[in-house]
Amino acid sequence: MCLAACSLHKPDFRELSFRPSQDPQIFEATALGRTVQLIEPDSVVHPKEFLGPLRIAGACTANVSQVITVYASRDVNYLIAINHTGETQFAHFIDIRSCRELWPPLKATVPIQVTGDAIQIEKGTWLRLSNETPPNV
Repeated sequence: MCLAACSLHKPDFRELSFRPSQDPQIFEATALGRTVQLIEPDSVVHPKEFLGPLRIAGACTANVSQVITVYASRDVNYLIAINHTGETQFAHFIDIRSCRELWPPLKATVPIQVTGDAIQIEKGTWLRLSNETPPNV
């Protein structure tokens, strides 16, 4: 559920920029006033993937691993976490308060792209992102 102000704006998702914390196995970014953490980078210098879970510091842990990027918008209360299994990528919609998945993940065999209020999981097909409903054409 989104605050009343959220319905006035369409989402504007941007990729989060993670930085190392004091613990070299934890990278952090800020989204919606919360600290988002990714655990176990493949490289502590230039990580491209995080093996461990996604956490909201002091709140919850999402059941998602092998994360390659995370997107947030100030206009919604969820994150989009992109992970992979082999060549297949998935977009997970993670509630920032509970870390539960709001909707089933989207599956893609092409690199997932997120821009503003849209996500691409098939070449040439963009799905609209909204505040309270799953992505749709």
